[in-house]
Amino acid sequence: LVNEMSSLVREAGANLEDSRMAVLGGEFAIILLISGGTDAIGRVKQIGAQLETDSKMRCILKETTRVSAPMDYLPYRIRVSGADRPGIVQSIASILASRGVNVASLESRVTYAPESGTPLFVLEAKLHVPSKIVLSELRSQLAATCEEENLDFTLEAGA
Repeated sequence: LVNEMSSLVREAGANLEDSRMAVLGGEFAIILLISGGTDAIGRVKQIGAQLETDSKMRCILKETTRVSAPMDYLPYRIRVSGADRPGIVQSIASILASRGVNVASLESRVTYAPESGTPLFVLEAKLHVPSKIVLSELRSQLAATCEEENLDFTLEAGA
């Protein structure tokens, strides 16, 4: 599917600028950011409609506008892990949202401990932390929540 999609975009005369692809629940999901001239984008739209008909894939095509990069932020990475249970993503997202931290990308998954088979949850995200934030307060709040929920976390500078 990756080869097919990228080939179709190229054949349409468009450029694949950014993508996310993953198997989720036994289905393959693809998100593409495509750029090109009006004709190329028109061909991509036609290809998307044809793909839905021919391959029973669901295609949602939406035009977007170019967004400028935020200027007053620091890039950080967060990793949270622990025994899987409902509500972990929401707990972390709530803290980040309350401090105005933007989640640029987030991936979460459940893995299984090698010997016990215990489900382990892992969340990894790239963050845009406003430069005005007192980082020690953000770390303290994350640490308190993770301690309360028996989770491990790291928060590191960098993209």
